[in-house]
Amino acid sequence: MKKLIFLVILVLAFVTLEAQIATKNIATGKSQTEYTTDVTLTNAVAQYLYIISKQHTYTAQCLVVQLDTGAAGNHTNVALQLQGRYTTADAWANVGSAINWKVTAADTTIVYLNATENGYRQWKVLFTGTGTGTSTIDDIFFKQYLYGTP
Repeated sequence: MKKLIFLVILVLAFVTLEAQIATKNIATGKSQTEYTTDVTLTNAVAQYLYIISKQHTYTAQCLVVQLDTGAAGNHTNVALQLQGRYTTADAWANVGSAINWKVTAADTTIVYLNATENGYRQWKVLFTGTGTGTSTIDDIFFKQYLYGTP
């Protein structure tokens, strides 16, 4: 029994904590969504926006994020990673490389463009802060550029 408890604690120690900000839906025939409520990002818990797309075509993606330094000091870095998957049964796949924001005193807008078409219908916009302090996610805009049928 002690070994089982030790194994459970060991597994939990290596699990990355993530908290869902919200779920946004993109209806069939539509191509974009926006989340404008401020979210405080800490270094303890990664935050993500979950997006469900009803598109039946391959798309390229554009992601625009506005970040700001937090009131409790600045992160050393904020990593932004777009991930996609086809269904809830699939594992998340990184779409491109993470973008790292080296925190400054000013607001920053990050524009992420992925011109490689894919057929993902579920999206995760993942934010991970490192270092002490907080950052504020001011705005998340996600757009799909429709190309054709798979």
